[in-house]
Amino acid sequence: MTANLAIGLFASVLCIGDSLILDSRAQGAETPQRIRIAYASRSSSAMPQYVAQTKGFFKLEGLETELIQMNPRLGATAVVNGDVSFATPFVSIFRGILQGFPIKLVFVHLKKGPYYVMVRPEIKDVQQLKSKKLGVATIKGADQLVAEELLQAKGFNPSLIQAVAIGDGPVRMQALISGAVEAICVAPPHDLLLKRMGYPALAGPPEVGLPVAGMFTSDRLLHENPQLVRRTLKTMLRSHQYIFGNKQESIQILLKWLPQPLEIAEHSYETELRTLTRDGQMTDAELEAVINRVADKKRPLDEVRDFTPARQALKELQAEK
Repeated sequence: MTANLAIGLFASVLCIGDSLILDSRAQGAETPQRIRIAYASRSSSAMPQYVAQTKGFFKLEGLETELIQMNPRLGATAVVNGDVSFATPFVSIFRGILQGFPIKLVFVHLKKGPYYVMVRPEIKDVQQLKSKKLGVATIKGADQLVAEELLQAKGFNPSLIQAVAIGDGPVRMQALISGAVEAICVAPPHDLLLKRMGYPALAGPPEVGLPVAGMFTSDRLLHENPQLVRRTLKTMLRSHQYIFGNKQESIQILLKWLPQPLEIAEHSYETELRTLTRDGQMTDAELEAVINRVADKKRPLDEVRDFTPARQALKELQAEK
């Protein structure tokens, strides 16, 4: 064998070997896991999901994520059936857990929804709402319960106003503008949008309030794929940290997802920041207070929440710094 032939054969073997190594690496590379997250309304309460999607935080954890807007009443069923991996509407799904749905609260975005009771321009006093209609997302959802709290604090008996299920924030806005209802309870940016159109805020934000957004998943997913849950919550924590530390960038992301005047986006950011959690958790006392407000039935807290994946995700994030 000549020297040139030997060198050529050796080079060929090296090329084949490199190709095999590259192929094995490609085959061994982890395929992104698909998850679906259901949220209730295109509002600033979904800012953590908007930020995570825009900044590529899901991809950092090997997740391919689809965000789906869904009626809050369907969230619990969608989670249990596996139609979605997670759902964010708080009160409706939390009530479902208390009624026996095999779901856990695993993360909290906003401990207190910054709601405002907005009314028609002709409504000057809370007592004028007697026998009028209150447009809500769902019957006995967070917005209705907070509206009742706010009206009661003003000396009005909430049983004197009729709650009408209409839909998410933009739909409730249109119902108020058209005169279909005389009052609605909405969070940013809808409150300030209405104020600029001449619709006053009769009350808000609440002193006590209720959580408005979290992450709920099925007992089955928690048991079968706890790593997926942990990685998703790590993404959410990373998003929360980004929102706290990057005001202008977060506002620009909000503007991309929800086109609105800059002034209103800034208002939404500042309002949400007051109740955004840093660790994605609530105390047992806080959860007991929510249970007492949203349902007659009670369950042991261990059957309601599991913040273990959130604590693990937070520990991992802190270790990376």
